[in-house]
Amino acid sequence: MHTSRLLALLGVTALTGLTTWCVWPRPDTRIDIARGGIATVISRYGMRSPLSDTIVVGGSGARRKVRVINRDTLQHVLSLFTVQAGSQMDYTVPPGSFGGYCSAHTTGQTLTVVVR
Repeated sequence: MHTSRLLALLGVTALTGLTTWCVWPRPDTRIDIARGGIATVISRYGMRSPLSDTIVVGGSGARRKVRVINRDTLQHVLSLFTVQAGSQMDYTVPPGSFGGYCSAHTTGQTLTVVVR
């Protein structure tokens, strides 16, 4: 009897955790800029990749949310996104393809953002 209660409690706890993780508001894409201007792109599901020349932002709904966190001591411009040193900005963008200057790229210095 005691074991079945424990298993039920563990099941409820696991289900609550999974539900919370699925519905918790978070951006579709996050860009983290470390000191020295090295940027990492993190998907909605936690997949990390270095900043490339093109970022693809996926998600659902009419607009996508992109969060840029700048831990560097300099302001950075990443195509559509400008973030002051030591700050964080959330951007809501419509579907489309956007390009522009990128201060986090040492060569090429351009970034294309594709929002699906």
